[in-house]
Amino acid sequence: MCIYRPACTPSSTSAWCSAPSSCDGMRRSAAGGRAIAELDRLAGLGVRVIKLHPNTQKFDVAGPSVARIVARTAELGLVVLFDAFSPWDADESGKFLMLAIQHPKARMILAHLGGPRFHECAMFGLVRRYSWYPRNLWFDLSAVAAFYVDSPYREQLVWVIRAIGTDRILFGSDWPADPPERAVAAVRSLGLNPAEQAQILHSNAMSLLGACR
Repeated sequence: MCIYRPACTPSSTSAWCSAPSSCDGMRRSAAGGRAIAELDRLAGLGVRVIKLHPNTQKFDVAGPSVARIVARTAELGLVVLFDAFSPWDADESGKFLMLAIQHPKARMILAHLGGPRFHECAMFGLVRRYSWYPRNLWFDLSAVAAFYVDSPYREQLVWVIRAIGTDRILFGSDWPADPPERAVAAVRSLGLNPAEQAQILHSNAMSLLGACR
């Protein structure tokens, strides 16, 4: 599990760290509530975001233990960042939608915008017209922007981004696969207008995570 904790210094606004033991707690969350206790501890440290990775941690997004974790993050005001592309689970996008509906006060980021299945994320643009969808999902462009920016699918990717709503799209680099400089250049080359770029590269994250206190 990766965690985000604000570091309010003139030169830095965030600090990332890796906590392998926390991954174990999340993976075995059904046994004894260790994951819930870990969430409480992290929230007490000022952590803002936790990351869960269904592929490497080997869990089903629709599992009851995930629902308990998401419910607790909502109570604690934490944001959950999911690695959201699974080559082995064709139903994962629908599972994320159900998780969002069942936990309307939770805030979740889906990394990679579906990856090579980004077109499936148009579903989240379709459901935004309905009052039962709480719009509590954000999507980052890690890997997907850099991969598709020079491809025949670039315009389709931009269409999906706008269908979801550029106010729900975040910058991501997928470092070390793509360094931040390349990822930023990809976002700027997608064909988005300056206002949309400003949302994705800055203001959406500030709105979601809050300014450093």
